[in-house]
Amino acid sequence: MSIVQTTPQNLFMTIPSLFKTRVINSDLQTTTMKISKDIEVLPGSPNTLIYEGRIVVDQGGKNSSLNLEAEAQLATHGHMDHIAGLLTKAGKKYLPREDMWALSLLGRRAMTYGFSSAQSALFTYDLVKEQISLNNSLPSEVQEVRLPGHTPGHTGYILGNVLYAGDAFFGTRVLEGFIFPFYVDFWSAMDSLKVVKDLLRSLDNVAISHGPIYEKRKMVEVLEFNIKHGEKLVTWVKEAISQGATAEEVVVKVMSKGTGEIKPTNVILNSITAKSILSQVARDIRVESRGVVYWG
Repeated sequence: MSIVQTTPQNLFMTIPSLFKTRVINSDLQTTTMKISKDIEVLPGSPNTLIYEGRIVVDQGGKNSSLNLEAEAQLATHGHMDHIAGLLTKAGKKYLPREDMWALSLLGRRAMTYGFSSAQSALFTYDLVKEQISLNNSLPSEVQEVRLPGHTPGHTGYILGNVLYAGDAFFGTRVLEGFIFPFYVDFWSAMDSLKVVKDLLRSLDNVAISHGPIYEKRKMVEVLEFNIKHGEKLVTWVKEAISQGATAEEVVVKVMSKGTGEIKPTNVILNSITAKSILSQVARDIRVESRGVVYWG
């Protein structure tokens, strides 16, 4: 999941020769990008990958209602903007087992906001409210790559020598605007970026869920930007607790460096990433009248 909706029409402008129009059903056309012989991407947030016209990864967002008639629907993780495909009639559906709590709305809220309750204006990402059932069957030609950090079970998939990395990393504008990538375990997420970097030495390309799709060289640059951004984020968090601060105070201070609007839901979500960082960098953690205060 990303805390931002990207602009689909701008996603693929760097490679205009790869545009094509594909008829999805009798009354709807959509622009796709063919990034290899057997792989095309539907722009959105998330971008949806289609392999050989029959295996679909991360159908969600504006692509949720498209009738793709897939044989298999895979989700990289259980966040609500990535799992609409699991509600289809595909013969095979797959969700990483560590993210199985996403089968219910209560579980999806817990893994997104850290809590659930009766309906609240805070639940702005309740995009899928139905109960999900699946056989959890993975096609034999799909290679799983465990990339935990964004969620416990976050998984990339290699199809046709292309890695779909989901929310392992993000487009540069996403990070520049909202500063915090959503990682329940920031440190595992940084390790996962190293895994992606190593894999890219032998793969043809990588696609991500939230951000543009470029040729491999440019995608490697985006990956490096994410790695360096993570390093900067740790520095900013350390600076924010020099005089003591709660996790939410840290988030507000650090988010002020970006261009995104600071809303209550975003502070709640980003506090999860902040706490993961703070747990390792704070020299002292105290309970004060304002809450749990981290000191550098």
